[in-house]
Amino acid sequence: MASGKRHNVWIVEDDLFFKESLEDLVSTEENLELIHSTSSIEKALEGFGKYDSPRVVLQDIGLPGLSGIEAIPLFKERYPDVAIIMFTIFDDDERVFVAIKSGADGYLLKRTPGADLIRGINEVLEAGAPISPTIAKKIMRMLAPAKKKDEKLTKRELTVLSYLVDGLTIDQIAEKLFLSRHTVDTHTKNIYRKLHVHNRSSLTSKAIRDRLV
Repeated sequence: MASGKRHNVWIVEDDLFFKESLEDLVSTEENLELIHSTSSIEKALEGFGKYDSPRVVLQDIGLPGLSGIEAIPLFKERYPDVAIIMFTIFDDDERVFVAIKSGADGYLLKRTPGADLIRGINEVLEAGAPISPTIAKKIMRMLAPAKKKDEKLTKRELTVLSYLVDGLTIDQIAEKLFLSRHTVDTHTKNIYRKLHVHNRSSLTSKAIRDRLV
């Protein structure tokens, strides 16, 4: 990115090696200025009013004492315009979701290449939301509509199901139950619909797995 306005960066990271890597990375960028780098949220909070306000905060999600998630609202309250990028080793579903709901502006894995980290910082500076691809996929899964629950089978449908699992044909089931073929066929279609399956093998597997027979 071309030189111009320099954006203040704070780093909160307890992994010394990764913290130093972030410091070196930020220091090489003309549009970024490293203002404060520390190993805990408590030490970062001591910097409120002491150091120039941050435009971007790069912080670990799992820190000793106050966690990175707990720190998000504290930073946002003191510095409303701050952009916070969370770093983590693991793309843990629950913590990702909690961090985003708490106001994190980006979420990157620590194994993200340096060039992509810088790209992520520049992205939040332009009101973007950098997220590692594997984490983005998890978020999409979490936000996807929940699958419909299986409808409860009637007593007659359970009986038909047991015969289907045993391998009987529609005609054989109709004969055993003294029903018309059409009636058994209707029950079978309802069973497939309610259990969200499309063939006999899937029906059998689901019936056994869910202990319906």
